[in-house]
Amino acid sequence: MLELIDRLNEEIATMDREAERSCQQRYPETGVMRQVKGVGALTSLAFVLTVEDPSRFAKSRSVGAYIGLRSRSRQSGEQQPQLRITKAGDALLRRYVVTAAQYILGPFGPDTELRVSG
Repeated sequence: MLELIDRLNEEIATMDREAERSCQQRYPETGVMRQVKGVGALTSLAFVLTVEDPSRFAKSRSVGAYIGLRSRSRQSGEQQPQLRITKAGDALLRRYVVTAAQYILGPFGPDTELRVSG
């Protein structure tokens, strides 16, 4: 069992190095996202590869809706309750983005303007 764990750890480390290499060599645009502590190679690669051409979105807020980070709405008369997110779009990217946000805004995240104003 311990040998299996060791082999899996080695394989994970190899894959992490490949993701880092892809960020640096094939997708340098991931560098901007990776400047934020809590956003790593996998999150930035998933974002860049899913969104592809950001110019196709009229507003940056549209990207959040594209990956399912927009609240559902159910309007009834004067009431507009906030519901859960729509969860439309790429589930893996949404998971990476939410995880990064939870780290950044959580107790172990860096002190940033985003945490102070949030």
